[in-house]
Amino acid sequence: MNAFVPLTAWAQEQGSTALRVQPSIIEERADPGFVYSSVLRATNQGSQSQTFYITKRNMSGLSPIGTPIFSEEGEETGFEITAWIKIPTDPITILAGQTKEIPFSIEVPQDATPGGHFGGIFLTLAAERPKETGIGIGYQVGTIINLRISGEVFEEATMREFRTDRAIYNKPEVTFITRVENVGNVLVRPRGPLEITDSFGKRVATLRMNDAGSAVLPKQIRQFEILWEGEGLVFGRYQALLGLVYGEDARKNISAAVSFWVLPLNVIVPIIGVGLGSILTLLILVKFHIRRQLKKIRSATEEKIRPTRWGSVEREFLRYQKRAPLSRLALVTTAILVSTLIFLMLLFFFLA
Repeated sequence: MNAFVPLTAWAQEQGSTALRVQPSIIEERADPGFVYSSVLRATNQGSQSQTFYITKRNMSGLSPIGTPIFSEEGEETGFEITAWIKIPTDPITILAGQTKEIPFSIEVPQDATPGGHFGGIFLTLAAERPKETGIGIGYQVGTIINLRISGEVFEEATMREFRTDRAIYNKPEVTFITRVENVGNVLVRPRGPLEITDSFGKRVATLRMNDAGSAVLPKQIRQFEILWEGEGLVFGRYQALLGLVYGEDARKNISAAVSFWVLPLNVIVPIIGVGLGSILTLLILVKFHIRRQLKKIRSATEEKIRPTRWGSVEREFLRYQKRAPLSRLALVTTAILVSTLIFLMLLFFFLA
């Protein structure tokens, strides 16, 4: 009974014209030639008597939130049913607080197309009979009918899309979006687990996509969404795997995966700051060490060499500089390279 949004809640908001129709949904299986007979119970919850027309409409689809969309009169939907429905043609008057039973029948023809057929029976206020079709236009309340005709029933769905609303998040509040297309001839209710794993393959959360079992009509595409809110330190690359089952006894399944990043600024900024600070400090130390070594070499040269011409001084200085020990400089340079390499490896390890 979760295929559609019940219409009674909408009716009860109409104040003095409130009308309740039960059942809100009828779901039945039928063979060609079968006749289904039943009654609708209409209750006038308003403060005065009202007169209603009884109408019928074919359903052409569902809105993104699951509200039925009904076709114009004579418009083909591919799963029509109104021609099979027999209802009273005269308006009915229901007193305030009164409940009336409205008989109807559905006569399935012998050549009925196998699969799902969808429509509705409505009660509409006579004084404000709507000129347009669609739910919520005028004062109309009714019952949705989902009739599944036996025969060559084809249950098949595909996942047209599975994604997150963004690729990178500052905090673990991720909206997962999937669009499922029903390519069969009966409605399907895809539902199933959505598992989220971190960079180490550890499962951090399991959600249920379309846990209410909302339906997708034949030849229609419907979008489903679910929100994940992580707890604690959530950092790095994550992967989400969605598996949906549908059909008789949930024997068929479809799946898809998507990856996303959670990079909180309160973690990333300190890491980058420490890394840049470490590199800058090492560069300053290296520069200071080089200057210190050059100063020592220059002082030693001036003490040992007393040339009469500048050219000979320069040659002696260069000759002495080649013999100067460079072990400390090499050690500092190596330390810089190793530290930078370790930092990059750690950053890749946590984010990859």
